[in-house]
Amino acid sequence: MKNFFYLTFLFPGLLTSSSILAQKKIKLRFSVAAYLPVNEKLGKQPGLAGVFTGCTRNQLIIAGGANFPDSLPWQGGKKTYWNDIYVLDISKKGKLLSENPSSIRLKESIAYGASVQTSAGIVCIGGENENGISKKVFLLHTDNPDNKPGIIDLPDLPLPLTNLSAIAVGNITYAAGGETIDGVSDKVFKLDIQKPTNGWVELKSLPVHVSHAVMLTYNDGLANRIYLLGGRKKNTNGISDFYSSVFEYSIEKNEWTKKRDMPYAVSAGFGIGNGWNSILYIGGDKGETFNKVEKLLVAIASEKDEVKKQQLVQQKNQLQINHPGFSKEVLQYDVIKDEWRSVGHLDVDMPVTTQIAASHSGTFIPSGEIKAGIRTPQILKIKKLKNFY
Repeated sequence: MKNFFYLTFLFPGLLTSSSILAQKKIKLRFSVAAYLPVNEKLGKQPGLAGVFTGCTRNQLIIAGGANFPDSLPWQGGKKTYWNDIYVLDISKKGKLLSENPSSIRLKESIAYGASVQTSAGIVCIGGENENGISKKVFLLHTDNPDNKPGIIDLPDLPLPLTNLSAIAVGNITYAAGGETIDGVSDKVFKLDIQKPTNGWVELKSLPVHVSHAVMLTYNDGLANRIYLLGGRKKNTNGISDFYSSVFEYSIEKNEWTKKRDMPYAVSAGFGIGNGWNSILYIGGDKGETFNKVEKLLVAIASEKDEVKKQQLVQQKNQLQINHPGFSKEVLQYDVIKDEWRSVGHLDVDMPVTTQIAASHSGTFIPSGEIKAGIRTPQILKIKKLKNFY
C-alpha cells in the first residue's frame, strides 16, 4: 500500500499580486514497509508506543515500548511495558524483512525514552515503566559476529527523564527537556560516547521547560545547528501548555536563540532536514482533544457528586473513543529566511510517541500511537527522493 502527498514550495521572489508565476512540487511517498512482528507472549501484535529505534548495519532495530494489550484505558485496560527487541533486515531494495523477536531482550521493560543513531549503534536514553522514570542509558548495537543485538551500559543521566528529546552530532549525544519525577525539565546535557567516563556534561538550559519536542540537527555547510521544535509542558493544575516555539542551539557558543514560531502549537511530531536549506515538521499532536481530556480529568477529580462525576467520566470516555487522530499537516521551515509555511497534507494516519530511523534507503517510522490508546503495528517508510534529504 502506498500513499502520496505533494509538497508545494513557493519562492517569494516569483510571486505577483494576482498569480503564482513559478512553484516547485515534490512528491513524498509513504509505504507500509512491514509490520511489527508478533509478540510471542500475546500471540498478536497490537503495536507499540514509545519505542527505542534506529538503523545500524543495514538493520532496523525496534526495542521496548508500551501498549494496552487487553483493553483500552477507558475500559479499565492497564498499560503494559515491554523489553522485546525486534531486528528487521533492510534488503538491497530497501524492503524490511521481518523476523521473530530477538532472543536478546532489554534488561528491563521500558518505553518513552529517546534514541539516536550513532556510528557505534543506537544510544537509548531514559524512559519510564511501571516502577517510574528512568535515568539509565545504554547502547544497542549489532557488532556481534552473529549480528544479534548487544547492549552496552553508558553513564546514567544526571536525573531521571522520560519523553525527552535527543540528537547526535558525531560522537556527541545531546539530550534536552523531558518529564521528571515532579515536573518538566529545561536541562540540556551532552555525552561523548567515545569518552563515556567523562559522563554527561550539563549545557546551557533551554529557554522553556518542555517535553515531547522535536530535536534535530542541520548542517548548513559551515557548521551543525541544533533545533528544538514545539513540545508541551504539563502544569501543576493538570492542564498542559502546547508550544509553537522554535529554538536554535549554537554548539560553539553554547547558547540558545529564539527563532520564528511555528504556525501553530504542536508536540510529538517528526522533523526531517531537506536539501533546500529547510526543515520539514510532519504530523504531531496539536493538543485540542488532549487538553479537553485533561480539563475533564481535573473536573472529575474535584467533583463530589457521584452522578455528576460519572457524567464527566462518560464525556471523557467519548472524547477518547472518538479521537480524530493526529495532525496530517506538513510544515516547512526555511532556515535561512527564518520562515514557516504549510506545504502539504497527508492521507495516511501519522503516529505519535514514536521516533524515526534513517537508513541509506529511506526513513522508517515504526509503530506508534494513531489515536488515544490505540497503536499501529505498521512500519511506515518515507522513500528517499533525489534532492529531498
